[in-house]
Amino acid sequence: MATPSQRSAGRVSRRYFLWLAVPFAVVMLLVSLLNTWVNPLWLTPAPWSDPGFADYKPIHKYPRSGKAGIVRSGTWDTVMLGSSRVDIAFDPTLPQWQGRKVANLALRGGTLNEHLAMLTYAANHQKLDLAIIGIDLADVTNPVTIPAGSGFEESPLAESNDEVERELRYISGVSTFVQTVKCLNYRYGKKPRLASYSREGQWVRQLDKRPLRQVLEKESFRWVDIFTRQRKASLEVKTPKTNALHGILKLCREKNIRLILCIPPNHAAYLTGFRLKHDPDPCFRTDRLAFTTVLAEEAAAHPEGPKVELWDFNDFHPLNCEPLPPDGDHFAQYWADGTHALPSLGKTMLSRMMGWPVEDPKGADYGEKLDLSTLDTRIQHIADGYERYKLEHPEDYKWVQENMEKFDR
Repeated sequence: MATPSQRSAGRVSRRYFLWLAVPFAVVMLLVSLLNTWVNPLWLTPAPWSDPGFADYKPIHKYPRSGKAGIVRSGTWDTVMLGSSRVDIAFDPTLPQWQGRKVANLALRGGTLNEHLAMLTYAANHQKLDLAIIGIDLADVTNPVTIPAGSGFEESPLAESNDEVERELRYISGVSTFVQTVKCLNYRYGKKPRLASYSREGQWVRQLDKRPLRQVLEKESFRWVDIFTRQRKASLEVKTPKTNALHGILKLCREKNIRLILCIPPNHAAYLTGFRLKHDPDPCFRTDRLAFTTVLAEEAAAHPEGPKVELWDFNDFHPLNCEPLPPDGDHFAQYWADGTHALPSLGKTMLSRMMGWPVEDPKGADYGEKLDLSTLDTRIQHIADGYERYKLEHPEDYKWVQENMEKFDR
C-alpha cells in the first residue's frame, strides 16, 4: 500500500506530465489545422483547406511529394510524365484539351523508374484514360534508378512499411509546417509571389531567363562533356530501366490507359556537341533500340493489347535548329537552353501526338513515329540532319565548335 508521501509524489508527477502533454497536444493540433488549411504540398486535402492558396504552394522544394499531392487533391483523367523537359514544355491547360482534366506530373531529373512509380500512384488514385510520357535518351544507360536527394523516399511514391507515420508527418510534421510558413509568406508577405508550379503541375514561373547562348556556354556544353565521358566508359543498357518501361506498358494495358511515349528534343547545338566530343553513339541508336525493342516485345507478347505510339522529336528538324540569338539579352522562341524546350514548342509536340491542328506551320512535320522497322532509317535521317545543320548554320556550328574545344584544354 502506497504511503501518503508516495501518493503525493504520484500526484505531482501526473500534474507535471499534464503541464507538458496538454500544451504539446494543443500546439500539435494547431499546427495540424494550419498545415491542412494551407495544404502546402497538396498532400493533405481537407474540407477546410483554403483553395486560395492554389497558386502559392512551394512544391519546387519537394516536387515528388508535391506532384503526388496534386494527384490527391484533384480529379484527373490525363497525366503527363517525364523529366524536366516535360515539366516545362507540356501545358495541361491548353484549350485543345477540350475539357479534359490534365495534370503535369513530370519530375525534374525523373527516371523511368520514377515515371513508373508516379504512374502507378496516379492510376491507383484516379480513373485515367490517357498517359503521355517523355522518355529521355541516356536514361536507359544510366544506372541511377532513384536520384539521391530527390525526396522520392519521403514522398508517397515510395513503398514504405511506416505509411501511417509518414501520413502523420504530412499533417503535423515540422517540414510540412516550414512549407506552410513559406506558402503563407508567398501569399501574404510583404512581396507576394506566385509559386513556380501551376495548380496543374506545370513549371511555369521563376524559370531561368538567361540568354540561350549564355546557358549553352555555361551549363549545357559542360553536361555534354560529362555525359560523353560517361558514355565512353559504358553504353550498357540497364535492365532496371527496361524493366520499368515494361512495367509502364503492363500497367497501362491492365488499367486500359491509352499510352503515348515520346523522346523529347534537344537543341541542335547541344546534339552537335556530342559529335564534336566523339561520343561513341552520337545518334543514340543504343537508346532508341532499347525503347523500340521493349515495345516490340510487349506487342508480340500481347497482340490483343492497344498499340503504343513512340514519337521521336530528337533530331535536327528546323525547330530544333532555331538560330542562336546574338550575344546579349536575347531569348529564343522555342528553347530555354540546350535540353529544355519552351511551351511554345511543347504545344507543337502535343499537337502532333494528339492529332490536333498544328498552329505553327514550321511544325507540320515535326517528330516521327518510331519502331524497330523504322529505326535504321531514323538514325540515317538524324545523321543527314547533322550534316545539313553544319551547312545551313555555319556561324552557330563554329560557335559550338569553339566552346567544345575549351573542354580539351
